[in-house]
Amino acid sequence: MTAVIIDDEPQAIASLEMELKQVEPQIEIIARANSVQTGVKVLKEHTPDLIFLDIRLTDGLGFDILGELGQLHQSKVIFTTAYDQYAIKAFKHGAFDYLLKPIDQEDLQETLQRIIFQKQSDHQPTIDINNLVKLSNVLSGDARIALTTTEGIYMKKIRSIIYIQADGNYTKFFLDDGKRPILISRTLKDFEEQLKDAGFVRTHSSYLINLAHLESFHPKDSGHVVMSNGEVLPVSVRKKSNLMNALK
Repeated sequence: MTAVIIDDEPQAIASLEMELKQVEPQIEIIARANSVQTGVKVLKEHTPDLIFLDIRLTDGLGFDILGELGQLHQSKVIFTTAYDQYAIKAFKHGAFDYLLKPIDQEDLQETLQRIIFQKQSDHQPTIDINNLVKLSNVLSGDARIALTTTEGIYMKKIRSIIYIQADGNYTKFFLDDGKRPILISRTLKDFEEQLKDAGFVRTHSSYLINLAHLESFHPKDSGHVVMSNGEVLPVSVRKKSNLMNALK
């Protein structure tokens, strides 16, 4: 893949190039620019796979470059900035991703992996779920998760999830709205990894609970928890220490 970096800080360009070499050495930097004017010139001469675009430049904003050139259908635009207030505008301009400086290597790697996956796929997805989640979180100020079902994509607040139950290769999401659970064709382990930093604890091979909805924990004998909706869920012997450590 080819890439163009547009940033008015030489150190930021050098740092990003070093990160790219470590994360994905096959990416070739074919051009660099340090302003709106030079950025427009470079992108008129090159059609890279990736454009790493700083938002605040010496002579304007990165958005001005996109406004000058129009839609860059063949290039993925990844905004890089120290300012998070431009996130909504970035996604409205068709950004593939929005990385805050100093750029975290894991975030950069995750972005590149998604791009590579799309290029290798037989079809381009009509909706980028990760961007949908990011934009939803920015707009609502409340962390959400995208639940993809056969009926559509549901954006649900993470704090509204009471617990998640394994059902073979599927999972059921039980929410605080009292409605029927949402069935997702992903394993519980997938969501355990995704929600590990959001207050969720695996208490059983079949259950992942939200501590924010935990009413009580009864460790004696077989062990169980009572959730905010009145449901009583088992706690396995092997997972009991997980819950006790989380409650400490």
